Amino acid sequence: MSPAEYLDEKYQKIRNHILCQIPVVLSELLRNVGSCTMRILGDTPNSVLDHEDRLGSLQSFISAVEDCVRQHHPDDKTLFVAVKFFPGKHSYFVVDVNKTRYNYETADECWDLVPVYCLRLSRRPTIFRKPSLDEPVSRILREMHSGHGQDLLPLCDNHFDPHFCYANPRSLQKLAQKDSST
Repeated sequence: MSPAEYLDEKYQKIRNHILCQIPVVLSELLRNVGSCTMRILGDTPNSVLDHEDRLGSLQSFISAVEDCVRQHHPDDKTLFVAVKFFPGKHSYFVVDVNKTRYNYETADECWDLVPVYCLRLSRRPTIFRKPSLDEPVSRILREMHSGHGQDLLPLCDNHFDPHFCYANPRSLQKLAQKDSST
């Protein structure tokens, strides 16, 4: 077995282990909190993501989260809102559960605080309530909505790209609308 094949096999084993643990960890939380509004912040190690297709390889983790929520609370609504890829060890995704007042058009102005539960994906995944992240995550999502303009969800910030910037932020769109109306 070549070193590349060994690493690929090891990578797949870790991914599969984490994917199998997501329902176990989330099931306990969902039994305890019931059907409520929450924001799941997935703390994902970059080592389990495909560096050629980070968003695509993250999708299986998102699907596992959404499937588990639906299994325990079939009427709950989930929404994969955003992902931020960072160089280093971790990247993050956000899935909202039962956030019924979500409005895409005004999300850059939304000050609603949603309870954040941090889903740490690792060899021993855990999930826990993290009140100190309610405001910062809300602010980051406002900024992402503003920066991405009218981009479709999920919003994706790829900080691996050294030239990353927002191409058409809402603030510029609002200025252009204001200028065209005068």
